[in-house]
Amino acid sequence: MNLQSMIQSKHFKKAIIAVFFLLSALAWLVIWIYGYYFVNTDNAYVGANVVQIAPRISGQVSKLYVRNNQYVHEGDLLFEIDSAPYELAVNSAKAQVAVSEAQLENASLTEKRTTTLLKQRYSSEQSADNAVASLRTASANVQYAQTGLQQANLNLQYTKIVAPTSGWVTNVTLREGDVINMNQPLFALIGDREFWVDANFKETEMERIKPGQRVKLVVDMYPDHTFNGVIESIAGGAGAAFSLLPPENATGNWVKVTQRVPVRIHVLDPDQHHPLRIGTSVNATVSLHRYYKRPTLSS
Repeated sequence: MNLQSMIQSKHFKKAIIAVFFLLSALAWLVIWIYGYYFVNTDNAYVGANVVQIAPRISGQVSKLYVRNNQYVHEGDLLFEIDSAPYELAVNSAKAQVAVSEAQLENASLTEKRTTTLLKQRYSSEQSADNAVASLRTASANVQYAQTGLQQANLNLQYTKIVAPTSGWVTNVTLREGDVINMNQPLFALIGDREFWVDANFKETEMERIKPGQRVKLVVDMYPDHTFNGVIESIAGGAGAAFSLLPPENATGNWVKVTQRVPVRIHVLDPDQHHPLRIGTSVNATVSLHRYYKRPTLSS
């Protein structure tokens, strides 16, 4: 029997059909087993803490120590504001404290003299009351002047802006000589101490997703490297519910759309050789039957 006659035979056709259904059943079984143990989504993105760097005082930038996308350590000097006006403010506040203390000393002596004269009936009670009031006013003025000096010293310290955490500075458009305002966001600092992934799973998959489950994370930037994660929390509503324009479902042309629920996944093992970048795409695979055990201190 040659090949052509074998292909045209009824037994061969039946065998092909049988193999097709067998492979289909096997593929369905594999998909079912995989779906029983794992849930996967590629609608996931890297996130991290982003601090907006803003000065607490106004002034002209005298020195700039960072470049765009530069890595900085916590406490590193980022830039300086011209300190001359604030040094003058400190000197002025010191002078005001000295004046207030002199006035307090004079009011104290006046109060003592007036009290003595009152006892000898050489002064009226009104004069004594005025002396006591002047003493209290002078004491309050000293406290007010000292508070002003503290604020002036604080403003002088604010002329040096340091990094609140370690990470990468980005969107740096600041230049030496720029005049900046108080609380004006100038650039961002992306912290490197904590990373997470915001994964958006279908609502039909959420029944079996629980906090504490293990997650395998593959970032599109590093397809050959796998990060480990754990589900930290699950949002209280679908992502569309918190959008700027939430959907209006009470309409005549309503069409049901499967919603997605944000899930926060904490990255357990950030790798300095594979630095994560916020906003990059991630493929997240949840192990439905594996839970993360937090390490405990040995006694």
